[in-house]
Amino acid sequence: MLHVTIVKDEGVDLCEGQVLAKCCVEGFCADVPVEKGIKPGVYSIEDIEKNPVLKFCIDVITRQKEMGIKKIEVCTSKHASKCVKKLVEHVISRYGGPVLLIGYNENVAKVFFSLTDGLVADTEGRLVPYDVVDISNPAQWVDKASVVVISPGALRHVDIIELTKKAKELKKPVVVYGALSPLYKDLGIDYFCPYGLRENK
Repeated sequence: MLHVTIVKDEGVDLCEGQVLAKCCVEGFCADVPVEKGIKPGVYSIEDIEKNPVLKFCIDVITRQKEMGIKKIEVCTSKHASKCVKKLVEHVISRYGGPVLLIGYNENVAKVFFSLTDGLVADTEGRLVPYDVVDISNPAQWVDKASVVVISPGALRHVDIIELTKKAKELKKPVVVYGALSPLYKDLGIDYFCPYGLRENK
């Protein structure tokens, strides 16, 4: 059974229009960005099979179990602005720009694009002051950037394996940020989360 509670509706890990859900299975729990409208509760295998958001929770917890991490929590609100600053400094100092930002978080985009140019791959129709491209095929935009930066809130919407493969073919680095980012280090990516809480117990 999957237990879901809603934790909060703001933070670095979230894309616009998302909330943070605490998803738990058999003592393993993770803070997972999900679309608004997901209901808290206890879900069966049948429920999970019908809902891609719940499937994403299970995928995260499965990766987490494989790594032996009991709990993953995002950083607190007081660390959010420091986290964004550190993230942008990390990416720009190592890789420069332009940046292909996968998933739109207003605070993250604002700081990145105050220092470099680039594109945001997100759901269509956002009224934002950046060039937004459709998230359904972000790999086609990799060659326009020096680095690909993926928000944890976008992980459910992209094939991260295919995107990473395309980036490697083009010799472009990939950075995943946020508390879920270490779960994807097996892909050979750069991952960044200075304030997320991960407990190995």
